[in-house]
Amino acid sequence: MKILAKYITRQAVITLFFTIGVFTFVLLLGRVLRQLSDMLVNQKVGLDVVGYFLLLMTPNVLGFSLPMAMLATALLIFGRMSADNEITAMRACGMSLGQVMAPVILLSVLTSACCLYINANLAPRCRFAFKTMFVRLGSERPMALLEEGQLIKDFPGYLIYVGHKNETSSAKGNVIENVTLMTLDESNNVISSLRAEKGIISVNPAERKLLLDLYNVRGDLRDAKDPTNIHKIHPNTTAARYPIELDLGRALRQAKAARQLSDLVFSELVDDIRDLRAHGIYPAAALMEAHQRIAGALACLAFTLIGIPLGIKTSRRETSIGIAISLGLALGFYFITVLANTLRSRPALFPEAILWSPNLFFEVLGLWLLWRVTRA
Repeated sequence: MKILAKYITRQAVITLFFTIGVFTFVLLLGRVLRQLSDMLVNQKVGLDVVGYFLLLMTPNVLGFSLPMAMLATALLIFGRMSADNEITAMRACGMSLGQVMAPVILLSVLTSACCLYINANLAPRCRFAFKTMFVRLGSERPMALLEEGQLIKDFPGYLIYVGHKNETSSAKGNVIENVTLMTLDESNNVISSLRAEKGIISVNPAERKLLLDLYNVRGDLRDAKDPTNIHKIHPNTTAARYPIELDLGRALRQAKAARQLSDLVFSELVDDIRDLRAHGIYPAAALMEAHQRIAGALACLAFTLIGIPLGIKTSRRETSIGIAISLGLALGFYFITVLANTLRSRPALFPEAILWSPNLFFEVLGLWLLWRVTRA
């Protein structure tokens, strides 16, 4: 019996690692392909930065790929053993179906625990590190902070648009062209809008300053005390050179201060829920975030319970049938999750119950199918 249990465990572990690799690669590629191409082509960052980028993104993807991989593992393992009549042979040797399933169910429990740790602690830390990554890189690769064709909002008090970047045009620094610089007041009102033919970027690492020299500048200046008054705009202001300093340290502090619920580890999320309740505020969004992390981790067990009887009934060797079924079931599961998240601001509709409904449905349906299989 121990030999058969080790055999099932070994097959399940090997298949699980294979399916984790496939699903993680597919989800990671679909999520970051555009950003990777932009980083390599436009931002001119090195492969070390790209590798760090992928490392930070992987825990967030694992939260989705682990349940799907566990489902595919159950389908493939039991589908193959059923097709080869191995389950029949094991039962003829005195093993019950529960003993046959036990190693895979235990593996799903361990996978759920691993997924819970990732969702609760590792993924939020990596997600926040990813958000602040480019600001930290600014002192080494300032051009990575300035994307072509996008409005850059990383620097407090400024909005910057860069039409084109050229890192080899000047010995004094990196050159940007067709630059638009908007200065904001504390209420985010535009008090100046300047356009420059080009700018030269350099860095003062000691003071964590990004130095931007704009040349051939033309634009509009507004009254700082009354920026919304169109009668106080001074149009067509020109300057041959217009130097400014952008504070990298302040940009990093602002990024840290702007942490969202998804960036909080589970203990911080619980503290946030307690603080809101202490002030008489119902923490709808924070509760949904906490429930989603737990429900997503326990999906590994729910998917396994429904995957085992489906695998036995399909009785197919082909990998494609297992992958197709797992994708279909996972799609339905995560569709309900997205639906529940859209209702997080409407607690009267009980979005937490909607969030947990796929887990409960899969577990009940899986146990019923298992009961049917054991009686067959």
